[in-house]
Amino acid sequence: MNDASTPIRVLVADDHPAVRSGLVALLDSAADITVIAEAADGDAAVTAAREHRPDVVLTDVRMPGATGIEITPRLRETGANVLVISGFDLDDYVLGALAAGADGYLVKSEDPQRILTAVRDVHRGDAVLSAAATRAVVGALRDRGAGTGAAREQQTTSGPERRGRAAGRDAPGRHRPHGAEYESGRNGAEVESAERTESSAFGGGGRSVAAAQEPAPSFTPREEDVLALVAQGLSNQQIASHLFIEITTVKSHISHALMKLQLDSRVQAALWWQQHRP
Repeated sequence: MNDASTPIRVLVADDHPAVRSGLVALLDSAADITVIAEAADGDAAVTAAREHRPDVVLTDVRMPGATGIEITPRLRETGANVLVISGFDLDDYVLGALAAGADGYLVKSEDPQRILTAVRDVHRGDAVLSAAATRAVVGALRDRGAGTGAAREQQTTSGPERRGRAAGRDAPGRHRPHGAEYESGRNGAEVESAERTESSAFGGGGRSVAAAQEPAPSFTPREEDVLALVAQGLSNQQIASHLFIEITTVKSHISHALMKLQLDSRVQAALWWQQHRP
C-alpha cells in the first residue's frame, strides 16, 4: 500500500489504441496517479502486472485472447486491485467481473473525474460500481431469490414436464435478455464466459459467493458490524467514522472476513451478506 506522497501506480489494458491513449492521458493528468505500463490484450496485461506490480489495473472487459473477466483472478494474484471498465453495461459482463473478484465496474461513458475517483477508491480498498452495475447486482439478487422458489417447484415436477420446459428454453422466438444483440461470434463467447463466471458467483463452485454459504463462518462481533456496513455501500473511511475505529482496523476486519468467507473482494462479501444476513 502506498503512502500519501506516493502516486498510485496503474496498468491500463485496452485493445483499442485511441481509448487506451485517452485513459492514459486522463490518469497521468492527476498528480497522485501514474501509469506505469500499458497492454493491448489480456495475456499482455497479466505479463505486465507480474513484471511491474501495479497498485491498480484498469482493464477493458473485452480484449483479444483472455478477456478482462478471465484475467481478473490472475491480476489479483499480483497484489493489484482490479477496476474493470467497459463500453457495455450488459448484466452478464458486470456480474462476471464481480464474480471474478474485480473491485469495481465502470462504463466508459463515465465522467472523467468519476474514473479518477474510482481508481483512488479501489486503491484504498473500497468498491466502485456504476449505476448500471448496481442495477445488475440488485437484479441478480432479486432473480436469485425468485429462483430459490422455482428450484423447489422443479423438485416436485415430473421428469417429462421438466424435459419439456428445458426444451422450451431453446425454442425459436424465446425472449433473450438485454444485450442479446451482442451474443454472436466473438461477443457470444465472451458472454458465455461471463455467464459461467456469474454462475460460479451465484450458484456454482470455486471461490464464490455461493461456495461461502455452507457452513456460514463464525465472525467476531466487530467483523459483523463492518460487513453490515460494507453491504450498505459505505467506504472504509465512512465505516471507520461510524464505528469510531481506525481505517487500518477496518481493513483488517475486512481482510479477516474475506479469508473466512474464502472470497476475493469486498463486493463479493457485500453480496454474501445481503444474501445471508437480510
